[in-house]
Amino acid sequence: MPFSILIIAAGSSSRLGQPKQLLPFRGKNLLSNTIDACRESKIGNIHLVLGANYESILNKTDTSSCHVHINPNWQDGMGKSIAFGIKQIKENIDGVIVSMADQPFLEKGHLKQLVQKQALGIVLSKYEEGNGPPTFFSKDYFEELSNLSGDDGAKAIIKKHKSLIRFVPFPKGNIDIDRKEDLKFLKQPPTY
Repeated sequence: MPFSILIIAAGSSSRLGQPKQLLPFRGKNLLSNTIDACRESKIGNIHLVLGANYESILNKTDTSSCHVHINPNWQDGMGKSIAFGIKQIKENIDGVIVSMADQPFLEKGHLKQLVQKQALGIVLSKYEEGNGPPTFFSKDYFEELSNLSGDDGAKAIIKKHKSLIRFVPFPKGNIDIDRKEDLKFLKQPPTY
């Protein structure tokens, strides 16, 4: 079954004060780490949504394995960037994984597990604390995804369909890079 991956990397990293996509990590930058995991998963086409700082991000990141889309309305929030990205996917697919660019411990194996468990339509990553992206959505949810807005991403869709959701463990998924105190995770992985 054909699938795609949608990486959302359009935000300005205002809480961090610098583009998180370009933070050094494992000899590359944080966005490259996400792109590598998606490419190595061999799940399908990779669509990358950029917005703020897109020129410097493109200059410092190998995006050759991605379809790059620049969201002119990135300031309208993550939901709007997801909606924009869904509308850019032209291939005929059965589902999409929506991923963020700031989860340093994302690996190809986790993405594959999301696809393997996708029978009910939505598969959410289960963190050590809470849950969230990367999230698999079957094509049944594309219309709802394409109408998202605001900063809450796809939370409303997930809440609406919570009885149909399956989970895949991603213990370090709650670690994302939003504030300066999160930078420590790029130097030393957490221990559990």
